[in-house]
Amino acid sequence: MARNNITIKDVAREAGVSIATVSYVVNNRTDVRISEPTRKKVLQVINLLGYTPNQAAKALVSNRKSLIAVYLPSGTSPLGNAEDLSVLKVLSNFFHRNRFEILLLNDEDLCKCDHADAIICYNTAKDTFFRLGDNNFVPLIALDCMVDDPLFYQINTDPATLLSSGREHFGSEDFTVVMLPSSNEDKMAFYRNFLPSLTIVSSYEDLPALYGKNVVVVDSVLSQLLAPHCNGLLYHPSLSDTKLDYLKECIDATLERTPIEQHDLLV
Repeated sequence: MARNNITIKDVAREAGVSIATVSYVVNNRTDVRISEPTRKKVLQVINLLGYTPNQAAKALVSNRKSLIAVYLPSGTSPLGNAEDLSVLKVLSNFFHRNRFEILLLNDEDLCKCDHADAIICYNTAKDTFFRLGDNNFVPLIALDCMVDDPLFYQINTDPATLLSSGREHFGSEDFTVVMLPSSNEDKMAFYRNFLPSLTIVSSYEDLPALYGKNVVVVDSVLSQLLAPHCNGLLYHPSLSDTKLDYLKECIDATLERTPIEQHDLLV
Protein backbone atom coordinates (compact mmCIF):
# COMPACT_ATOMS: atom_id res chain seq x y z
CA MET A 1 0.00 0.00 0.00
CA ALA A 2 1.65 3.27 -1.12
CA ARG A 3 2.11 5.64 1.78
CA ASN A 4 0.93 8.68 -0.15
CA ASN A 5 -2.38 6.91 -0.88
CA ILE A 6 -3.18 6.09 2.75
CA THR A 7 -6.65 7.32 3.72
CA ILE A 8 -8.57 7.66 6.96
CA LYS A 9 -10.52 4.53 5.92
CA ASP A 10 -7.25 2.55 5.81
CA VAL A 11 -6.36 3.73 9.32
CA ALA A 12 -9.81 2.83 10.64
CA ARG A 13 -9.67 -0.66 9.09
CA GLU A 14 -6.18 -1.45 10.40
CA ALA A 15 -7.01 -0.15 13.88
CA GLY A 16 -10.36 -1.96 13.97
CA VAL A 17 -12.31 1.20 14.76
CA SER A 18 -14.79 3.46 12.98
CA ILE A 19 -13.79 6.32 10.71
CA ALA A 20 -15.43 8.66 13.22
CA THR A 21 -13.15 7.38 15.99
CA VAL A 22 -10.06 8.05 13.85
CA SER A 23 -11.38 11.54 13.12
CA TYR A 24 -11.93 12.21 16.82
CA VAL A 25 -8.37 11.15 17.64
CA VAL A 26 -6.88 13.09 14.72
CA ASN A 27 -8.69 16.25 15.82
CA ASN A 28 -7.88 15.67 19.51
CA ARG A 29 -11.54 15.94 20.46
CA THR A 30 -11.90 16.23 24.24
CA ASP A 31 -15.73 16.21 24.23
CA VAL A 32 -15.88 12.59 23.00
CA ARG A 33 -14.95 9.75 25.34
CA ILE A 34 -12.29 7.52 23.78
CA SER A 35 -10.37 5.03 25.88
CA GLU A 36 -6.64 5.58 26.16
CA PRO A 37 -5.83 2.12 24.67
CA THR A 38 -7.98 2.93 21.62
CA ARG A 39 -6.40 6.33 21.21
CA LYS A 40 -2.89 4.82 21.39
CA LYS A 41 -3.85 2.08 18.90
CA VAL A 42 -5.09 4.66 16.38
CA LEU A 43 -1.96 6.78 16.78
CA GLN A 44 0.24 3.71 16.38
CA VAL A 45 -1.52 2.75 13.15
CA ILE A 46 -1.27 6.34 11.88
CA ASN A 47 2.45 6.21 12.52
CA LEU A 48 2.85 2.69 11.06
CA LEU A 49 0.99 3.45 7.84
CA GLY A 50 2.55 6.86 7.43
CA TYR A 51 -0.79 8.67 7.36
CA THR A 52 0.54 12.20 7.77
CA PRO A 53 -1.80 14.93 6.59
CA ASN A 54 -1.71 18.06 8.68
CA GLN A 55 -4.44 16.93 11.06
CA ALA A 56 -2.85 13.54 11.72
CA ALA A 57 0.52 15.13 12.31
CA LYS A 58 -1.16 17.45 14.77
CA ALA A 59 -2.67 14.48 16.61
CA LEU A 60 0.71 12.80 16.92
CA VAL A 61 2.13 15.98 18.37
CA SER A 62 -0.82 16.42 20.71
CA ASN A 63 -0.09 13.04 22.26
CA ARG A 64 2.75 14.83 24.08
CA LYS A 65 1.52 16.90 26.98
CA SER A 66 2.43 20.56 26.69
CA LEU A 67 3.76 22.32 29.78
CA ILE A 68 1.78 25.45 30.60
CA ALA A 69 3.07 27.83 33.28
CA VAL A 70 0.49 29.83 35.23
CA TYR A 71 1.42 33.03 37.02
CA LEU A 72 -0.79 34.32 39.83
CA PRO A 73 0.22 37.49 41.69
CA SER A 74 0.83 37.23 45.40
CA GLY A 75 -2.40 37.62 47.36
CA THR A 76 -2.88 40.81 49.32
CA SER A 77 -5.91 39.78 51.39
CA PRO A 78 -7.61 36.66 52.79
CA LEU A 79 -10.41 37.10 50.25
CA GLY A 80 -7.93 37.34 47.38
CA ASN A 81 -6.05 34.27 48.59
CA ALA A 82 -9.27 32.26 48.85
CA GLU A 83 -10.26 33.27 45.32
CA ASP A 84 -6.83 32.29 43.98
CA LEU A 85 -7.32 28.77 45.36
CA SER A 86 -10.67 28.54 43.60
CA VAL A 87 -9.10 29.78 40.36
CA LEU A 88 -6.28 27.26 40.62
CA LYS A 89 -8.77 24.42 41.04
CA VAL A 90 -10.70 25.48 37.93
CA LEU A 91 -7.52 25.91 35.86
CA SER A 92 -6.06 22.63 37.09
CA ASN A 93 -9.19 20.73 36.01
CA PHE A 94 -9.21 22.56 32.69
CA PHE A 95 -5.57 21.75 31.91
CA HIS A 96 -6.01 18.11 32.97
CA ARG A 97 -9.00 17.67 30.63
CA ASN A 98 -7.01 19.13 27.75
CA ARG A 99 -3.84 17.08 28.35
CA PHE A 100 -1.68 19.97 29.54
CA GLU A 101 0.77 19.80 32.41
CA ILE A 102 0.75 22.82 34.69
CA LEU A 103 3.58 24.69 36.40
CA LEU A 104 2.68 27.32 38.98
CA LEU A 105 4.74 30.53 39.05
CA ASN A 106 4.92 33.22 41.70
CA ASP A 107 6.79 36.49 42.20
CA GLU A 108 10.05 34.61 42.80
CA ASP A 109 9.82 32.94 39.38
CA LEU A 110 9.76 35.99 37.10
CA CYS A 111 13.24 35.50 35.69
CA LYS A 112 13.28 32.39 33.52
CA CYS A 113 10.67 29.82 32.49
CA ASP A 114 11.80 28.96 28.98
CA HIS A 115 11.06 25.26 29.48
CA ALA A 116 7.32 26.00 29.45
CA ASP A 117 5.45 26.06 26.13
CA ALA A 118 3.39 29.09 27.16
CA ILE A 119 2.70 31.25 30.21
CA ILE A 120 -0.82 32.16 31.34
CA CYS A 121 -0.80 35.38 33.36
CA TYR A 122 -3.92 35.54 35.54
CA ASN A 123 -5.10 38.86 37.00
CA THR A 124 -1.60 40.27 36.56
CA ALA A 125 -0.42 43.88 36.70
CA LYS A 126 0.70 45.19 33.31
CA ASP A 127 4.29 45.90 34.37
CA THR A 128 4.64 42.37 35.78
CA PHE A 129 3.23 40.90 32.57
CA PHE A 130 5.82 42.67 30.44
CA ARG A 131 8.58 41.80 32.89
CA LEU A 132 7.68 38.13 32.37
CA GLY A 133 7.71 38.73 28.64
CA ASP A 134 11.13 40.39 28.73
CA ASN A 135 12.63 37.55 30.75
CA ASN A 136 11.14 34.64 28.82
CA PHE A 137 11.09 33.66 25.18
CA VAL A 138 7.80 31.78 25.27
CA PRO A 139 4.29 33.03 24.38
CA LEU A 140 2.26 34.84 27.05
CA ILE A 141 -1.53 35.00 27.33
CA ALA A 142 -3.28 37.56 29.56
CA LEU A 143 -6.25 36.02 31.38
CA ASP A 144 -8.50 38.35 33.37
CA CYS A 145 -6.03 41.19 32.93
CA MET A 146 -5.49 43.90 30.33
CA VAL A 147 -2.16 44.58 28.63
CA ASP A 148 -3.50 46.23 25.43
CA ASP A 149 -0.73 44.97 23.19
CA PRO A 150 -1.67 43.29 19.87
CA LEU A 151 1.29 40.92 20.26
CA PHE A 152 -0.54 39.11 23.08
CA TYR A 153 -3.95 37.55 23.53
CA GLN A 154 -6.00 38.99 26.37
CA ILE A 155 -9.24 37.38 27.56
CA ASN A 156 -11.57 39.23 29.93
CA THR A 157 -15.17 39.23 31.09
CA ASP A 158 -17.41 41.45 28.99
CA PRO A 159 -19.09 44.08 31.21
CA ALA A 160 -21.97 44.28 28.72
CA THR A 161 -22.65 40.60 29.41
CA LEU A 162 -22.72 41.24 33.16
CA LEU A 163 -25.24 44.05 32.69
CA SER A 164 -27.49 42.12 30.31
CA SER A 165 -27.42 39.03 32.54
CA GLY A 166 -28.29 41.16 35.57
CA ARG A 167 -31.19 42.86 33.80
CA GLU A 168 -32.53 39.54 32.59
CA HIS A 169 -32.26 38.01 36.07
CA PHE A 170 -33.52 40.92 38.20
CA GLY A 171 -35.91 42.54 35.76
CA SER A 172 -36.75 46.12 36.71
CA GLU A 173 -35.08 45.86 40.14
CA ASP A 174 -31.80 47.64 40.80
CA PHE A 175 -28.63 45.60 41.13
CA THR A 176 -24.91 46.15 41.52
CA VAL A 177 -21.94 44.29 40.06
CA VAL A 178 -19.49 43.15 42.74
CA MET A 179 -15.89 42.02 42.36
CA LEU A 180 -12.57 41.78 44.18
CA PRO A 181 -9.87 44.38 43.51
CA SER A 182 -7.07 43.72 41.02
CA SER A 183 -3.50 44.93 40.68
CA ASN A 184 -4.20 45.38 36.96
CA GLU A 185 -5.19 49.05 36.98
CA ASP A 186 -6.24 49.12 33.32
CA LYS A 187 -8.75 46.35 33.93
CA MET A 188 -10.23 48.06 36.97
CA ALA A 189 -10.50 51.38 35.11
CA PHE A 190 -12.22 49.59 32.23
CA TYR A 191 -14.85 48.04 34.50
CA ARG A 192 -15.43 51.24 36.46
CA ASN A 193 -16.04 53.05 33.17
CA PHE A 194 -18.59 50.54 31.90
CA LEU A 195 -20.20 49.61 35.24
CA PRO A 196 -21.27 52.77 37.11
CA SER A 197 -22.69 50.73 40.00
CA LEU A 198 -19.56 48.59 40.39
CA THR A 199 -18.69 47.77 43.99
CA ILE A 200 -15.18 46.61 44.91
CA VAL A 201 -14.93 44.37 47.98
CA SER A 202 -11.44 44.57 49.47
CA SER A 203 -12.11 42.98 52.87
CA TYR A 204 -14.75 41.28 55.00
CA GLU A 205 -15.69 44.69 56.39
CA ASP A 206 -17.04 45.72 52.97
CA LEU A 207 -19.57 42.88 52.80
CA PRO A 208 -22.38 44.13 55.13
CA ALA A 209 -22.99 47.14 52.89
CA LEU A 210 -24.26 44.71 50.25
CA TYR A 211 -26.63 42.76 52.50
CA GLY A 212 -30.24 42.94 51.35
CA LYS A 213 -29.30 44.10 47.84
CA ASN A 214 -29.37 42.46 44.43
CA VAL A 215 -25.87 41.66 43.24
CA VAL A 216 -24.09 40.17 40.23
CA VAL A 217 -20.90 38.46 41.43
CA VAL A 218 -17.93 37.21 39.38
CA ASP A 219 -15.75 35.82 42.20
CA SER A 220 -16.47 32.44 43.77
CA VAL A 221 -15.53 33.48 47.31
CA LEU A 222 -17.84 36.52 47.21
CA SER A 223 -20.66 34.41 45.84
CA GLN A 224 -20.41 32.04 48.80
CA LEU A 225 -20.13 34.80 51.39
CA LEU A 226 -22.93 37.00 50.05
CA ALA A 227 -25.47 34.35 49.02
CA PRO A 228 -27.09 33.97 52.50
CA HIS A 229 -27.42 37.74 53.03
CA CYS A 230 -28.41 39.33 49.71
CA ASN A 231 -31.92 39.87 48.44
CA GLY A 232 -30.89 38.25 45.17
CA LEU A 233 -27.58 36.99 43.81
CA LEU A 234 -26.51 36.07 40.29
CA TYR A 235 -23.16 34.30 40.07
CA HIS A 236 -21.45 34.87 36.73
CA PRO A 237 -18.14 33.04 37.23
CA SER A 238 -15.08 34.87 36.00
CA LEU A 239 -13.69 31.61 34.59
CA SER A 240 -16.81 30.53 32.74
CA ASP A 241 -16.82 27.54 30.39
CA THR A 242 -17.04 29.93 27.45
CA LYS A 243 -13.97 31.86 28.60
CA LEU A 244 -12.05 28.61 29.10
CA ASP A 245 -13.00 27.56 25.56
CA TYR A 246 -11.47 30.80 24.30
CA LEU A 247 -8.40 30.17 26.42
CA LYS A 248 -8.00 26.74 24.83
CA GLU A 249 -8.32 28.28 21.37
CA CYS A 250 -5.66 30.88 22.19
CA ILE A 251 -3.30 28.27 23.64
CA ASP A 252 -3.70 26.04 20.59
CA ALA A 253 -3.09 28.96 18.24
CA THR A 254 -0.07 30.01 20.27
CA LEU A 255 1.51 26.54 20.34
CA GLU A 256 0.84 25.95 16.66
CA ARG A 257 1.93 29.50 15.72
CA THR A 258 -1.31 30.10 13.85
CA PRO A 259 -2.85 33.58 13.93
CA ILE A 260 -6.21 34.49 15.43
CA GLU A 261 -7.61 37.70 14.00
CA GLN A 262 -9.03 38.98 17.29
CA HIS A 263 -6.51 39.25 20.13
CA ASP A 264 -8.65 41.28 22.56
CA LEU A 265 -11.40 38.89 23.62
CA LEU A 266 -14.34 39.93 25.80
CA VAL A 267 -16.49 36.99 26.91
